[in-house]
Amino acid sequence: MQKEENILRATREKSGKTQLQVATEVGMDIRLYQRYEYGTGNKTIRTAIRIAHALGSNVESLWDGNPVG
Repeated sequence: MQKEENILRATREKSGKTQLQVATEVGMDIRLYQRYEYGTGNKTIRTAIRIAHALGSNVESLWDGNPVG
C-alpha cells in the first residue's frame, strides 16, 4: 500500500465513517472505493474531490496534490 492510500484510509477512520458510508455518500460502489484505499483504482478528479468532501478533507491532503497520478 502506498503512502497516499494510507492517508486516505487513516482520514476515513479518523472521520468515523466506514468504507460503505463513504462510498454511499459519494455515490459509488463500495468495491470501487476499496480499490482507491488499496491503491488499485483509477480516480478521476471529480471522484477524488467528492471523496475528499465526504471525509471533510481536501484533495491535496489525501493524494499529495495529485489525485489521478
